[in-house]
Amino acid sequence: MKVTIFLLVLLFTMVCQANSERFIVKSKIIDENPTVQVSLPDTYSHSDSYQYPLLLVLDGSTQFSHIAASTQFLSTYAIIPEMIVVSVSTQKRMTYFTPTAHEKFVGRSGKADLFKGYLQKELIPYISNKYRVAPYYAVTGHSLGGLFTSNLVLDNNSKFGLHISISPSLWWEKSILVNNYKALSDNHLSSPKRWFLSIASESGEMFESYTAMINALNEQPLSKLHWFSEHFPEETHDSTPLIGNARALKKIFNNWNAVPEIDVMPLHKLHDFYLKKIPEYGYHFTLSAHQYNVYGLKAVYEGKHQWGIEILEQGVKEFGKSEILWDSLATAYKLNKQLVKALHASNTALKLAKTSNSIYLSDIISQNEHLNTVSNF
Repeated sequence: MKVTIFLLVLLFTMVCQANSERFIVKSKIIDENPTVQVSLPDTYSHSDSYQYPLLLVLDGSTQFSHIAASTQFLSTYAIIPEMIVVSVSTQKRMTYFTPTAHEKFVGRSGKADLFKGYLQKELIPYISNKYRVAPYYAVTGHSLGGLFTSNLVLDNNSKFGLHISISPSLWWEKSILVNNYKALSDNHLSSPKRWFLSIASESGEMFESYTAMINALNEQPLSKLHWFSEHFPEETHDSTPLIGNARALKKIFNNWNAVPEIDVMPLHKLHDFYLKKIPEYGYHFTLSAHQYNVYGLKAVYEGKHQWGIEILEQGVKEFGKSEILWDSLATAYKLNKQLVKALHASNTALKLAKTSNSIYLSDIISQNEHLNTVSNF
């Protein structure tokens, strides 16, 4: 019975629907004008005010598509927050991703601070002015990009609160970041940071430096640093970003989902749950459209009709243009035998779905026709 109920929840939950754009954001800090790609959550048009955390993807020309897809999919089921995914590419990775100048790469390394300046002073303000971005920033990088994100973890002046380092090049300059970490005091970080590190089948200095960092993290923990690690021995250096980023998002948000299984909550407890997350994440996550939908329907299908209705009613107040939330509210009313309210909610969902040419139009029509039929008896 529980499995059937959960499958029904999945049936009525939104699926991924990417909305991406590509453009150039010019720079006065670095000597490039990087190409930027943006993937908006599929609920972006459901509200005029809701703000979304930002996930910044390095090496966007190769990494953007799969990370944007993973983010859309996982957030659909409230496993992670809905986020605006932004990617940026540079043709001078060694120059801008490395924290120090290396004697073997004189003149083309050691300008990570400049690239951080571009991200924090030019790119993020530009994106925030163009889209509804919340003041919570995440960043992911692979290889040298992973070295860059690792360096941001240790930088108390970085604006990023969440970091993903896939097979990071921690061997750089005799594992300088490992040594830098060992020199930090426990109160080095003024706000919470979360960090995921992984390694694939790499050997030699890549594996040795990664192991040294893990050992340092275990031996000398920082009170405001929450870190997670994973080993993917069946993946190569080139293949690991695909599984690594999806795993990172799940692991770094491992305790973020208020209702991961079937232990449902009323609305006030959901709000309390995320208030209690502020000290851990350094940010107050407010409920998104997907969360209202998932948590509301789970409550309804677990027999807590009033809880589910309250959650979904609040959802349509905050995301009034969401055809799927109105349709889910119609479902909740129907299961609670409130057919007049169910038909009204369904009619609203149908109007919105037709206006937006929603991919859910046929499903919404089907429920609307059924409600019209039963309401006439």
